[in-house]
Amino acid sequence: MLASTLAALVVCLLTLWAGGAADVVSVPGIPAPPPVIAWLVPALRLIADAAAVLTVGCLFGAVVLVPGDTVLSTAGYRWVRLAGWGAVAWALASLASLPVLLADFLGTGFSAVSLRGVWSFVESVEQGRNLVIVAALAALVAAFARTVLHPAGARVLLLIALAATIPPAFTSHSADEADHNLAVTAVALHVLGVVLWAGGLLALMLAARLAGPGRVTAVERFSRLALPLAVVVAGSGAVTAYTRFSSPYQLVGTGYGVVLLAKVAAFVGLLGLAAWHRRRTLPALRAERPAAFLRLAGAEVILFAATIGLAVGLARTPTPPPVLDTDAAAAEQALLPAISTAAT
Repeated sequence: MLASTLAALVVCLLTLWAGGAADVVSVPGIPAPPPVIAWLVPALRLIADAAAVLTVGCLFGAVVLVPGDTVLSTAGYRWVRLAGWGAVAWALASLASLPVLLADFLGTGFSAVSLRGVWSFVESVEQGRNLVIVAALAALVAAFARTVLHPAGARVLLLIALAATIPPAFTSHSADEADHNLAVTAVALHVLGVVLWAGGLLALMLAARLAGPGRVTAVERFSRLALPLAVVVAGSGAVTAYTRFSSPYQLVGTGYGVVLLAKVAAFVGLLGLAAWHRRRTLPALRAERPAAFLRLAGAEVILFAATIGLAVGLARTPTPPPVLDTDAAAAEQALLPAISTAAT
């Protein structure tokens, strides 16, 4: 856990630094927030994303990987309780983001942020409203995770947790694209695929007391689901990239494109580790030699954490500006005199 946390933090910081996303640029007439605000925004986003992965993953484990019959299995019970603590962190990080984002919007420090201003931010800005929705849904999961004992209740909590991952998609970069509906749908599917894939793997790593046939069954179930989840992540990521780039050059000629290529490289690495799991560690796990699985799964969790760090940095990196068709622009300029003459 410590290694994955450090990986996410270091990669996120490097992404922000390399892409200049955390640099505070003063423009005459436009206020700029202090540097602490520029760094706090992605830091809280990283905490919220990590907590979301933990919450969804543990509930996914309790519902799908090791489900009970009429009551939760022992591993499922522990997962649901752990999901409750993850949901607490998720809700608190979302609420803490409200005054920080308001200061970022206003270009001021915390001294200019008031409770009344935060309430106005929630009422009038979609990003503020969505954060409150996320916090409310996460708090709901946290409250009931302490009392749920049956698989049906865990399934309801999983659906609520998955719903809480959707609102930020409506205020991402894609929300401003021309292909709005396509872009938002792609981001939502991408997020769902990632939290289930990464969360399920994290849940398996945290199930210290899940051993023997139970562990083999859980890992085999997860392995069968990992491939379709990877397809969802890859397909939705490709659609999202399509809506954000207007020229192939922007993939290598802009900071946003370079970070996205780094995410693609990390995704390919995750596919390679998943293939290694199927060929080597699963047979060893069936032979009651779990050490190889735990080592490789640990490496995969660290790579997932680094990928999430890249994603948080990417969310703060300006998207490439649209590339206009020069021929169309020249034709439009040529027609302007004729249009003006006709109008007069």
